[in-house]
Amino acid sequence: MSALIPIKFINKYYDQKNNYGLNDFQSIDLTKDSKIKKILVLKWGGMGDVILASGIIEDIFISFPKARIDINTLPQWKNIFKNDSRINKIWGFNNNKGLASFSHMYKWLKEAINGDYDLIIDLQTNDRTRIYLTFLKLINKSPKYVLGNHAVIPYSVMPKTKVKTVHPFQMMQRTINSIGIKSNRIFPKIYTSKNDVHLAKKLLKKNSLDKDDFIVLICGSNKEGKLKRWGIENFIELSYLIEKNLKYKSVLVGGADDASECKSISKGNKNTINICNQTDLPVLSEIFRNAKFIVANDTGTAHLAASTKTPMLVITGPTDPKKVKPTGKQVLAIQAEIECKNCYSKSCSHHSCMKGLKANDVLNNMKKML
Repeated sequence: MSALIPIKFINKYYDQKNNYGLNDFQSIDLTKDSKIKKILVLKWGGMGDVILASGIIEDIFISFPKARIDINTLPQWKNIFKNDSRINKIWGFNNNKGLASFSHMYKWLKEAINGDYDLIIDLQTNDRTRIYLTFLKLINKSPKYVLGNHAVIPYSVMPKTKVKTVHPFQMMQRTINSIGIKSNRIFPKIYTSKNDVHLAKKLLKKNSLDKDDFIVLICGSNKEGKLKRWGIENFIELSYLIEKNLKYKSVLVGGADDASECKSISKGNKNTINICNQTDLPVLSEIFRNAKFIVANDTGTAHLAASTKTPMLVITGPTDPKKVKPTGKQVLAIQAEIECKNCYSKSCSHHSCMKGLKANDVLNNMKKML
């Protein structure tokens, strides 16, 4: 293992100002077109990407209140939208690997054709969705209006200007601005049900937790992004500091990929409460809503937490906080200033960006936000 690279100081990142809007990007106003009655919104990607897009999807619903709107996403993310009664249909097939198969493309094309859409908004805009949409066009089943995040084939609507955006949320804002949709939301929108609220309260009561008397620790990440994890020892130390200095309980959350991490932290500090992998996403959203504060790695669950008004500090290192920070004025991202930050590497011999960022550094920034 290589020696740690010294940290010069800690950088802080808040929401970037977005000074652009309809005047910069609108090339056509489809919101006044009465012929737009059926809309398909595509968003695959990781959980964080889909949750981030929920705010953009909310703007689409507001701008087309009379249209029938379908959501095409991966099966594992259907829960994100299950409580939104305005959605006509949520459809999607296979997992990420299945997306590369001909059988998946056939099923997708068949569903898209049956939908008989007047407008397709591709918030994914990767090679795969572009291939699918190109085939739809080649067989003459594509709607007149097809919109994507980039001004490339096969999209029929392009932004008026090519202003460069940094954060993916700003990029999606530019996309919907192109057809006259005003971007009003600045953070995700997740709908929860009465049953979700009930289940969250039941879980909190089971663990002797009351509203605003605990701090959530999101210590994991997807299994392919382990370098984004701040680390077990750091979270253990932070949980002790929270108890001693802030007088709050610490609660660990996460999914199946985070179970081992959460178990090790709760073993390191037996006062931490581990509810990892015990809820679905809407219920977890209600847990966040009841928390006093949230500390998170750069992970999809942090974007879910940003859909609430609970203050949150996000720890970044190998990823660029200007691109990955969850949106919202209540969210602060911090990053150690070292020469190899934002490397996006999958392996590292020293992991200085995380190991060199101490629990006291996080605690001091938390105090300023509480």
